[in-house]
Amino acid sequence: MKPRVLLAVLLLMLAAVSAFAQTTKVRGRVVDEQGEGIPFVAVMFEGTTVGITTDLDGYYNLENKDISNKVLVAQLLGYESVRVNVRPGVFNQIDFTLRLFNHELAGAQVKADNKKAKRLLANINARRSKNDPDSHPQYRVKIYNKMELGLTHPQEQIQNTGFGKKFAFVFDYIDTSAVSGVPYLPIMISETVADKHHSSNPELNTEKVEANRISGVNPDLNLLSQFTGSMHLKVNFYNDFINAFDVQFPSPIMPAALLYYNYYIIDSLQLDGRKTLVVRYHPKKFISTPTFDGEMQIDAEDFALRSIRATMKNTVNVNWLRDFELNASYQRMPDSTWFYKSDGFYVDFSMSLRDSSKMLSFLGKRELTYGEPDFDFVPEIKSSDAPVKVAVDAGHQSEEFWEAARPAPLTKKEEDVYAMVDEIKTIPLYKDLYTIIYTLINSYWDIGKIGIGPYFKLLSFNQMEGLRPQFGLHTSKDFSKTDRFMVYAAYGIRDKTLKGGGEWEHLFSRDPWIKLYSEIKYDVYQIGAGDNALTEGNMFASIFGGSHGTRPCMTSSFKLNYEQEVNPSFTFGAGLNFSRYYGTGELFVPMIATSGRTIPSVAKNEFYLMATFSKDETVNKGYFIKQSVHSNYPIIRIDLSAGIPGIRKYDYGYFRPELSINWKWRLPPFGMSKIWANAGTIIGRVPYPLLHIHEGNSTYLLNKQAFSCMDFFEFASDTWATIFWYHSLGGYIFGKIPIIRELNLREEFSLRATWGSLSERNNGNPGESQMRAPMRFPKMIPGDPTSPYMRSLGKVPFVEFGVGISNILRFIRIDCFWRLTHRDDMEGVEEQQTGEGIFNTLPKRFRTTNFAVNIGAEFRF
Repeated sequence: MKPRVLLAVLLLMLAAVSAFAQTTKVRGRVVDEQGEGIPFVAVMFEGTTVGITTDLDGYYNLENKDISNKVLVAQLLGYESVRVNVRPGVFNQIDFTLRLFNHELAGAQVKADNKKAKRLLANINARRSKNDPDSHPQYRVKIYNKMELGLTHPQEQIQNTGFGKKFAFVFDYIDTSAVSGVPYLPIMISETVADKHHSSNPELNTEKVEANRISGVNPDLNLLSQFTGSMHLKVNFYNDFINAFDVQFPSPIMPAALLYYNYYIIDSLQLDGRKTLVVRYHPKKFISTPTFDGEMQIDAEDFALRSIRATMKNTVNVNWLRDFELNASYQRMPDSTWFYKSDGFYVDFSMSLRDSSKMLSFLGKRELTYGEPDFDFVPEIKSSDAPVKVAVDAGHQSEEFWEAARPAPLTKKEEDVYAMVDEIKTIPLYKDLYTIIYTLINSYWDIGKIGIGPYFKLLSFNQMEGLRPQFGLHTSKDFSKTDRFMVYAAYGIRDKTLKGGGEWEHLFSRDPWIKLYSEIKYDVYQIGAGDNALTEGNMFASIFGGSHGTRPCMTSSFKLNYEQEVNPSFTFGAGLNFSRYYGTGELFVPMIATSGRTIPSVAKNEFYLMATFSKDETVNKGYFIKQSVHSNYPIIRIDLSAGIPGIRKYDYGYFRPELSINWKWRLPPFGMSKIWANAGTIIGRVPYPLLHIHEGNSTYLLNKQAFSCMDFFEFASDTWATIFWYHSLGGYIFGKIPIIRELNLREEFSLRATWGSLSERNNGNPGESQMRAPMRFPKMIPGDPTSPYMRSLGKVPFVEFGVGISNILRFIRIDCFWRLTHRDDMEGVEEQQTGEGIFNTLPKRFRTTNFAVNIGAEFRF
């Protein structure tokens, strides 16, 4: 790293150089003599076509990379034009006051003309197939993407921490946003050069990142390159809805745009020798759907979109975004079709919608520039083609390469960000803050090659163990980038039993993903809780313990799993699972044969195969974890498991095929739906711990893959089908109700259902069968003589319906669930308070047999 003295000398040398590649930023308001904002005033750099019209309140903002333009003009019919000198290469706050030519006459009044707009929109959509860049049968294009992240109000933020002197040198790098007028400190800059391929038939959208660099990130440790291209926030206003941060905004040129916007045709220009209409659009009143406000230029001959600027209205029900602006421009090609020229966005992430110097917020910017497209490109389809691929040497390109690849040189402040970030990383305080944030996100406190954690399992409690301290270690990426080891030990104060386990992961390849995983463990396990439940030893599960308590049992297990990504749409896996479940008595998991003899344990010797099918799935590949981010299509998973008998005592033979479907789809403007479905069967005679015990939820926490009105050990099946459906309206109804709309609440609906049957050979309920099963079913509520035994669903599926409110204080949601079937099954059974969570002090009406209230946390935009 360079010493601070050397860096200071370097900055002085740079300051002596002329201000090349700077940007002039202007922001302000145009008002009349009474101080009222004037809409639709043209504000332009004199002698250029760089300009914008003011919004309904008279505000505007502009950026111009040509610093030779030093005069800004504001003009509107009926008013005297005003010229103001601009300081080039820096931020300017310029407010105009326009005076009427004749005070006896009113200035120009621009009114919404939706009749003309209707004809204009009809012409645009009639020519959509020709003008939409993605309607080309195929193309290949080089793109350059520059992204920047900044901290707002840096002087106040840093000085408020009490460490202002240590970071005072960064104040030299402060810039100002033209959109919001907020000062910010650039803390990260990323540059990417990628080769983008598109084809309609066969369908293809891929991108290869040829070069990427991110300030402060070691190119050999860079896992962010896969997200720095153009694929993850694609801006095409010819689409009916623009998806940004999982929020759906109606495009101002969609066929039904008049449902959302009013239009004002305010001017016509000659651009590139072609007549161009300037159209402003504003959201209609009482629209609860997220909408834009802005201006667009329409080619009046081709009815093609030439450029557009779209700003999110700050009254919409969107979290964490205080300001958000999109812009895009298109170019006419020699064959008279249109193609992308550039696009970008500006976003202000904030905990508060108010512009406060005391509130932490971040600014994000993107500028994406397209090269000359090749429409004669012939796509070569490979089964291994991922949507985004990163070249091996992407992080090691020379400075000469970057100078040639950039469409415009970096500004002086952008170049300085690289040096500033390197210097910040040498400050001990920065290292401490980085460690704290990294620990909160990754759950482990890494000290060199070893990490301690996870912190949320250091102390917990449950019915069987009582107070449970746990201590765990893992190896960090500094130890190895291909191998990770984890070990932990826990002790139950009540049961006086030591538990523990270890894991080893080996990553053969990240692209394509090939991984081997092994685990050995001796610990408590909750049968029938579902895959989405909190794991054992989790302090949050302790706090939100349920009214009926849990039904843990001791397990010992050895697992070995191999996973390979054959191509981006198909992943294959195989593995072994040798587990043993130990009986833990009548109060938890009793194991009693139908003859009345106590069975100490049940063994599972399982070999399984797994296959996952997806289409256009976006995944995040970390060092050892591969996570699905999103897909517009269903993700299908097939599991085939076989139990091998005769290897250990109390083991069983069976075959268990399962099919799972996970699908999330958007229904703008009516929100978004999610479906998770699962079906399977068990062929063979097995005891109840190896059956499909339907997922119950006896806690107050929301579990989206469990039934809130069903208890643990209530129903079991050996053939089943389950579906969980969730739909969020995103505030569509609440946004139309005065006063309530100010709370930004969102409506949530859910429907959960499961059907199952139980063959005679596996039915261990004394009241339902001839007891041919190898093990007697336990009672649903242990120790209660009136409680029924765990049983089959019979001919009636279990169904529950839920209504909820989310976005309470931005991240809390509360759901109420009603049990629609099997409502009388628990009649006469007294509710019991056997759990130990603090929420067990709540009245019983918050959790009854046929009604439940769940609380959850969601962080959504």
